[in-house]
Order: sequence, then C-alpha cells, then structure tokens
Amino acid sequence: MKRQSKKSEHITSNWTTEQDSFLIENSVMGIEKLINHLPFTEDEIIKRKEVLGLTRRHRQMRKFLSNPS
Repeated sequence: MKRQSKKSEHITSNWTTEQDSFLIENSVMGIEKLINHLPFTEDEIIKRKEVLGLTRRHRQMRKFLSNPS
C-alpha cells in the first residue's frame, strides 16, 4: 500500500529570518529568556518551535543522550 504524502500548508508568519535564527540557535534556552529576547508571547514562541521542528528535535536528542549504547 502506497503511503500518501502530507500536504504542506503555507503558513504565513510575522517572524523574521533573524528571529527564526535566534530561536533555532537558542532553542534550549528557557522560555522566560526567549520571551525577554523576542517580541512574542509564550504561546507564539512554542508554536513557532513546533513549526520549525525544534520540539521534536529536542525530544529526539533527549532520547539519544539518555540512552547510552
């Protein structure tokens, strides 16, 4: 059975490239510090992390680092 590909939806954003870069580079920073550095609310920052795949990546890295082989 062939797997259907997900339709990517175009998400309009008021985030600049510089703000996205800052969030990517500092994704492990606490949410309070991110709120101080970025002009967005906690919910907006969390949603943007999800859009950029940072929450999934963080979970994967936690699994990888906690599972010594």
